[in-house]
Amino acid sequence: AGQWARASGHPDTQVRIHPSAATTERPAESPISAPKGWYDAGDYGKYIVNAGISTYTLLIALEHFGSFYESRTFNLPESNDSVPDLFNEIMWNLEWMAAMQDLDGGVYHKLTTKNFSGEIMPNEGTAPRYVVQKTTAATLNFAAVMATASRIVDAYPNAFPGKASAYRQAAINAWQWAEANPSITYRQPSDVVTGAYGDRVLEDEFAWAAAELHILTGESSYLTEFN
Repeated sequence: AGQWARASGHPDTQVRIHPSAATTERPAESPISAPKGWYDAGDYGKYIVNAGISTYTLLIALEHFGSFYESRTFNLPESNDSVPDLFNEIMWNLEWMAAMQDLDGGVYHKLTTKNFSGEIMPNEGTAPRYVVQKTTAATLNFAAVMATASRIVDAYPNAFPGKASAYRQAAINAWQWAEANPSITYRQPSDVVTGAYGDRVLEDEFAWAAAELHILTGESSYLTEFN
């Protein structure tokens, strides 16, 4: 990274379940592992609804302009392998997103500390980090991205064995959760002050996820839902 090199940031292998996201299987304060992923705007939180559109944009760029990106190298640790650098970078965030899905198919809205970290380097942030509330918007963002990712990762079966089928099932499970929970909007818990990124209009997320799942599976039910 040249002049931007720094110590590794939050490993996120011992992230806690916030009470707003607690279930019988994963009670409050129990740990899960959700490493990798991209930090958000200027803080060290990781947000599904923000990462969703960013990851999707890069996936579609790769899908539409594959030959262009196959010849572009970004000086990544994975450079010079059999996968375009752009997709290696995308996979870094997809792996985090996959870990943000609960056992029932719903997806946690964000992974953050309870308060903003302030102006410190990433490796200096030692406050506990939490996954916070499952929401319909986050789950539909996830479904759309994972459906798209399943299509594209299928071109690299040797580099990422099993990922195409895993992401396909993750997208379907997320869609089913969203259908069963169609209007759960984000409500900031009283003890959390990091970015909320709430959304009370969910028709566009439903349409997006339905479109991507129809493209992936060919099942007419998703096209009906889109229309």
